[in-house]
Amino acid sequence: MDLLVLVRSADQQVASLFGQMISINFAMIAGTYYFLNRASLQLKFFAFVCYAVGMLAIFGMMLRESNFKRVALDSIGALPEADRAPVAEGLLQLSQSWLFEGTAIFINAAHYILWISVIYLLFFWKKPPGEP
Repeated sequence: MDLLVLVRSADQQVASLFGQMISINFAMIAGTYYFLNRASLQLKFFAFVCYAVGMLAIFGMMLRESNFKRVALDSIGALPEADRAPVAEGLLQLSQSWLFEGTAIFINAAHYILWISVIYLLFFWKKPPGEP
Protein backbone atom coordinates (compact mmCIF):
# COMPACT_ATOMS: atom_id res chain seq x y z
CA MET A 1 0.00 0.00 0.00
CA ASP A 2 2.94 2.37 0.59
CA LEU A 3 3.89 2.02 -3.07
CA LEU A 4 0.40 3.11 -4.12
CA VAL A 5 0.69 6.15 -1.87
CA LEU A 6 4.06 6.97 -3.43
CA VAL A 7 2.60 6.79 -6.95
CA ARG A 8 -0.34 9.01 -6.01
CA SER A 9 1.93 11.46 -4.18
CA ALA A 10 4.22 11.72 -7.20
CA ASP A 11 1.23 12.42 -9.46
CA GLN A 12 0.02 15.14 -7.09
CA GLN A 13 3.46 16.75 -6.99
CA VAL A 14 3.78 16.74 -10.78
CA ALA A 15 0.32 18.33 -11.12
CA SER A 16 1.22 21.01 -8.59
CA LEU A 17 4.55 21.73 -10.26
CA PHE A 18 2.89 21.88 -13.67
CA GLY A 19 0.49 24.49 -12.31
CA GLN A 20 3.44 26.53 -11.07
CA MET A 21 5.06 26.21 -14.48
CA ILE A 22 1.93 27.59 -16.14
CA SER A 23 1.84 30.49 -13.63
CA ILE A 24 5.45 31.41 -14.36
CA ASN A 25 4.70 31.45 -18.08
CA PHE A 26 1.65 33.69 -17.66
CA ALA A 27 3.83 36.06 -15.62
CA MET A 28 6.41 36.10 -18.42
CA ILE A 29 3.72 36.77 -21.01
CA ALA A 30 2.32 39.67 -18.99
CA GLY A 31 5.80 40.99 -18.26
CA THR A 32 6.74 40.83 -21.91
CA TYR A 33 3.54 42.52 -23.05
CA TYR A 34 3.70 45.36 -20.55
CA PHE A 35 7.42 45.89 -19.96
CA LEU A 36 9.95 43.68 -21.68
CA ASN A 37 8.85 44.39 -25.25
CA ARG A 38 10.44 47.86 -24.83
CA ALA A 39 13.47 46.66 -22.85
CA SER A 40 17.02 46.39 -24.13
CA LEU A 41 18.36 43.08 -25.36
CA GLN A 42 20.48 42.74 -22.21
CA LEU A 43 17.45 43.06 -19.94
CA LYS A 44 15.48 40.60 -22.07
CA PHE A 45 18.37 38.15 -21.88
CA PHE A 46 18.62 38.59 -18.10
CA ALA A 47 14.86 38.01 -17.74
CA PHE A 48 15.15 34.89 -19.87
CA VAL A 49 18.04 33.54 -17.78
CA CYS A 50 16.00 34.05 -14.60
CA TYR A 51 13.02 32.38 -16.25
CA ALA A 52 15.18 29.49 -17.46
CA VAL A 53 16.64 28.86 -14.01
CA GLY A 54 13.16 28.68 -12.49
CA MET A 55 11.78 26.49 -15.25
CA LEU A 56 14.73 24.10 -15.10
CA ALA A 57 14.35 23.80 -11.34
CA ILE A 58 10.65 22.99 -11.68
CA PHE A 59 11.27 20.60 -14.57
CA GLY A 60 14.00 18.86 -12.53
CA MET A 61 11.60 18.41 -9.62
CA MET A 62 8.99 17.01 -12.02
CA LEU A 63 11.53 14.54 -13.39
CA ARG A 64 12.52 13.51 -9.88
CA GLU A 65 8.88 12.83 -8.97
CA SER A 66 8.36 10.94 -12.23
CA ASN A 67 11.35 8.75 -11.41
CA PHE A 68 9.95 8.04 -7.93
CA LYS A 69 6.72 7.00 -9.61
CA ARG A 70 8.53 4.77 -12.11
CA VAL A 71 10.50 3.05 -9.33
CA ALA A 72 7.30 2.50 -7.33
CA LEU A 73 5.50 1.06 -10.37
CA ASP A 74 8.47 -1.20 -11.10
CA SER A 75 8.44 -2.36 -7.48
CA ILE A 76 4.72 -3.14 -7.71
CA GLY A 77 5.42 -5.09 -10.91
CA ALA A 78 8.18 -7.06 -9.18
CA LEU A 79 5.80 -8.31 -6.48
CA PRO A 80 4.35 -11.78 -7.05
CA GLU A 81 0.84 -11.53 -8.47
CA ALA A 82 -0.59 -13.33 -5.47
CA ASP A 83 0.77 -10.63 -3.14
CA ARG A 84 -0.57 -7.68 -5.15
CA ALA A 85 -3.77 -5.98 -4.06
CA PRO A 86 -6.39 -5.61 -6.79
CA VAL A 87 -5.88 -1.83 -6.71
CA ALA A 88 -2.13 -2.27 -7.23
CA GLU A 89 -2.77 -4.65 -10.12
CA GLY A 90 -5.19 -2.17 -11.69
CA LEU A 91 -2.69 0.66 -11.31
CA LEU A 92 0.02 -1.45 -12.89
CA GLN A 93 -2.19 -2.24 -15.88
CA LEU A 94 -3.29 1.39 -16.18
CA SER A 95 0.34 2.55 -16.13
CA GLN A 96 0.91 0.64 -19.35
CA SER A 97 -2.11 2.16 -21.07
CA TRP A 98 -2.34 4.96 -23.62
CA LEU A 99 -3.60 7.27 -20.87
CA PHE A 100 -0.35 7.23 -18.89
CA GLU A 101 1.78 7.40 -22.02
CA GLY A 102 -0.28 10.21 -23.53
CA THR A 103 -0.18 12.23 -20.33
CA ALA A 104 3.60 11.91 -20.12
CA ILE A 105 3.99 12.98 -23.73
CA PHE A 106 1.63 15.93 -23.22
CA ILE A 107 3.47 17.20 -20.13
CA ASN A 108 6.84 16.94 -21.86
CA ALA A 109 5.58 18.61 -25.02
CA ALA A 110 3.92 21.38 -23.00
CA HIS A 111 7.24 22.17 -21.32
CA TYR A 112 8.95 22.71 -24.67
CA ILE A 113 6.02 24.64 -26.14
CA LEU A 114 6.10 27.02 -23.18
CA TRP A 115 9.85 27.58 -23.62
CA ILE A 116 9.50 28.25 -27.33
CA SER A 117 6.60 30.63 -26.71
CA VAL A 118 8.55 32.69 -24.19
CA ILE A 119 11.61 32.82 -26.47
CA TYR A 120 9.40 34.02 -29.34
CA LEU A 121 7.66 36.66 -27.22
CA LEU A 122 10.87 37.97 -25.67
CA PHE A 123 13.09 38.12 -28.70
CA PHE A 124 10.97 38.14 -31.87
CA TRP A 125 7.47 39.46 -31.13
CA LYS A 126 6.83 43.15 -31.68
CA LYS A 127 3.89 44.93 -30.12
CA PRO A 128 1.59 46.32 -32.84
CA PRO A 129 1.76 50.11 -33.22
CA GLY A 130 -0.98 52.01 -31.47
CA GLU A 131 -1.39 49.53 -28.60
CA PRO A 132 -0.70 50.88 -25.11
